[in-house]
Amino acid sequence: MSQSYQRQSRIALDDVHYAPFAPGERELKLLGPVSGKRVLELACGAAQNSIALSRWGATVVALDISSAQLAHALKLKDGEAAKIELVRGDMERPSMFMPGSFDIALSSFGWEFIPDLEGCLRECHALLKPNGLLVVSTTHPLSAFEWDEREGAVLVTDYFSPPVEVWTDPVPEGHDPAVTIFRTFQEMFELITGAGFRVERVLEPYPERLPPDASPEADGSPYAGEYWEKTRERMLKVPFAIVYVARRGA
Repeated sequence: MSQSYQRQSRIALDDVHYAPFAPGERELKLLGPVSGKRVLELACGAAQNSIALSRWGATVVALDISSAQLAHALKLKDGEAAKIELVRGDMERPSMFMPGSFDIALSSFGWEFIPDLEGCLRECHALLKPNGLLVVSTTHPLSAFEWDEREGAVLVTDYFSPPVEVWTDPVPEGHDPAVTIFRTFQEMFELITGAGFRVERVLEPYPERLPPDASPEADGSPYAGEYWEKTRERMLKVPFAIVYVARRGA
């Protein structure tokens, strides 16, 4: 899906995004000052967040498992002359880095694709310095359920056992279809704290409500575009993303 996703998404290079149509880091201020800090972005996609962070003075390593996404990232990196390091690897096991080598670990929409999230969290804990910050935006558990356009409501069938979404996109021969794994708030909280983190904030970013006659281009969010437009009405009523801000202990 890399080609269509990057073509149809409008992702800023001067702000960090956390949810479609919602405010980014400039407004939410979740990361604090990043100048002089080492940041690891997991599941970076085309590394738009990493480029923004490097502009703000951070030293950034951007990791993704998709060579197609990293090809987009390389073009953006060269076009912006951004000083970021691109690494191909699996965010479930980012064990290629030295323990205690990052001040911040960041991920926008990657955790929902990880079967062993507990293992990933243990790796993140090891990679962060004492008091290091973990900021993760992932799909909200209510995103697992169908939207009824007639009722303008989500049909929640069983919140405590959310379905797994199996993608219909074609995959190379010998590969299983991609899946999105939805986890309840309780499960996420227990996984994060069980890995040794202290949760400091939880956010459900709210989209900007545009005037009825406004064009989609009027949206000032760092994360918008055609890819998301068909779900704007839903996102105005039900959160698409949930953001966890957690800190490793000293």
